Amino acid sequence: MQSFISEIEDPIVQRDILELNKKILMFREGRIDEERFRSLRLARGVYGQRQPGVQMIRIKVPLGLLTFGQFRGILDICDRYSTGKYHITTRQDIQIHHVRLEDSPVLWAELESHDVTLREACGNTVRNITASPMAGLDPNEPFNVLPWADATWRYFLRNPVCQEMGRKFKIAFSNTEEDSAMAVMHDLGVIPALNNQGRPGFKMLIGGGLGAQPAEADVLFDWVPTDELIPWTEALLRFFDREGERTKRHKARFKFLYQQLGKTALMEALKQERLAVTGPFPEVNHRDISAPSRASIHEEDDPEGHELWRQSQVQAQRQEGRFAVGIRVPLGDETTHRTRQLLQALEPLTEGELRLTQSQNILLPHIREENLSAIHRVLKTLGWDALGFESGVDVTACPGTDTCNLAITNSTHLATELEHLLEEEFPHVIQDRSFSVKISGCMNACGQHTLASVGLHGSSIRKDGVVIPAMQILVGGGKRQDGSWRFGKKVIKLPTRRIPEAIRTLLIDHESHQRPHETFADHVENLGDRYFYNLLLPLADVPNADDNSLRMDWGSDIPFVPEIGVGECAGVVIDLVSTLLLEAREKLDAAEEALIEETWGHAVYHTYAAYIAGAKALLIQRDLPTNSYADIIAAFDEQVVATGEISLPAGSFTAQTLSYLGGGNRPEFARAFAVDCAEFLVDLQRLTGHSTSTTPKAS
Repeated sequence: MQSFISEIEDPIVQRDILELNKKILMFREGRIDEERFRSLRLARGVYGQRQPGVQMIRIKVPLGLLTFGQFRGILDICDRYSTGKYHITTRQDIQIHHVRLEDSPVLWAELESHDVTLREACGNTVRNITASPMAGLDPNEPFNVLPWADATWRYFLRNPVCQEMGRKFKIAFSNTEEDSAMAVMHDLGVIPALNNQGRPGFKMLIGGGLGAQPAEADVLFDWVPTDELIPWTEALLRFFDREGERTKRHKARFKFLYQQLGKTALMEALKQERLAVTGPFPEVNHRDISAPSRASIHEEDDPEGHELWRQSQVQAQRQEGRFAVGIRVPLGDETTHRTRQLLQALEPLTEGELRLTQSQNILLPHIREENLSAIHRVLKTLGWDALGFESGVDVTACPGTDTCNLAITNSTHLATELEHLLEEEFPHVIQDRSFSVKISGCMNACGQHTLASVGLHGSSIRKDGVVIPAMQILVGGGKRQDGSWRFGKKVIKLPTRRIPEAIRTLLIDHESHQRPHETFADHVENLGDRYFYNLLLPLADVPNADDNSLRMDWGSDIPFVPEIGVGECAGVVIDLVSTLLLEAREKLDAAEEALIEETWGHAVYHTYAAYIAGAKALLIQRDLPTNSYADIIAAFDEQVVATGEISLPAGSFTAQTLSYLGGGNRPEFARAFAVDCAEFLVDLQRLTGHSTSTTPKAS
């Protein structure tokens, strides 16, 4: 590693990498506890994955901008330390998997030699700052936001005000009011604006977010001068660092603090905080991109299908004679070998730059019009010419159960199945950018499913004691014709194997009832979510729970077993919560022993106690009343079940826990009661971020 360290000029970066290496050694020797070590490595892009003994490495790509040289450096890292594959995320990062923990310092050092970092790609920090892929290129934008976005990410990198916040903080820069970077779903969203005098500035949006409780961002400022963007952002981060929740992980995002305070109180606090922000602030680098000239001209005849390709993949830039070319990367997953071939063939035809998009694709900027045919031929020859860039057939998906600890069902194999369905049966959506399908392996929305025309998140269904992999379906998310955003509405949960038929049903219904120029999102708005529940309800029928065709998740040939690990994206462990969850697990173990002994009444009551202990753990984490079992049952119904965070077979927690009153001594009831409770504890593990199977550390 020392040779790579010596190539890094910045001593701060050198020290950072050496510190990670030192802490890994201390952790292996037992001289640093796991929680402290986890916090350190997460802030350095090293994230535990589903498979034991290996790590996911998240490589930070600020604003999604990469040179070909940087990309080649990342590809070399993938080959040397990973599997020769990489994943483009919905936040314009690159992830590689199955990396040994001990390799992460040298991997990081090698990346830094290519001016690429891991720092603050994960953890309770300002995450990768994203930007509209067409920023600086779009003919409709007021001005180019990239110089300010670049200054912002560099200013907050390693900035002490945002290193150990209660939760992560996400920032996005959109280049127009069309909001292609989805500023509306971020802790802080930034959109360019001109005031009445035509002076450039920014609209600042705050308090947005997805996850189990999505929230649309509110307007903090309609306009602030460009030189006030970073000072106000720092004031916001300082306030969040001091006042943000640090105990209850699922209430620790900034949106919850904002909802608690309201805009008026927050503004008063920020005005006071702004007085303490004095800089110095970074210079904004206004790089001239109006006349790129690196590429040579390669005029040639159009390949077959060129006009359709141009309609689907090419956008005119604000720079005369220049075009941006979209390259579809299904699910954001690719190999290093194919990518090296692509870069080598494209380099003479481009400016040696590319952009990663929030739809997990690649955008080539600054392409001369004379080179478009040659670009198309290269893509066609190398198999990178799939149509439908950022259209309805371009399904977005997180890695799901392939690697993620929190995922419940498989996102990627289902997404591939849906892309084939859409391309073969609904080819018109190849040109439809108003329709989208997005998939998350759980409700945490890494696949941004709440902002999709049809959103799907991983779940499960229990039928006759058998667990069936499922997807919760949401409809109507995304942008309306009036430019406003909507979150998708939950309509029904279906077995994953029924999802392709559900998509087929939804699109046929839309085609049958579509009004002139009506998007799918407007179709949902016009008909209401109940209509779609009834439309899809026949697909929910599971007459035979032992039907193996429904018990297999996509990509698997064995019956489904829910396996959810502990998420690592920021969280302070609460010993009492861990203790209560362990207690719940022990009570359920006691119930299972009683079932074996056929003491049915004991089994039922142990199970009942497990429900209460589990519910109490979540309520304590959220600072809700737990004075008595009655309080726990009532509060859990009101605060958790009613919000849709957990669904129960009996409908409510009251009915579920007290159902034993009607059949506590019947064997079939006792067995089903315990099986349902086991799934309930899995849900609590996901919501609390705590394991129900490990012994908590002493305070």
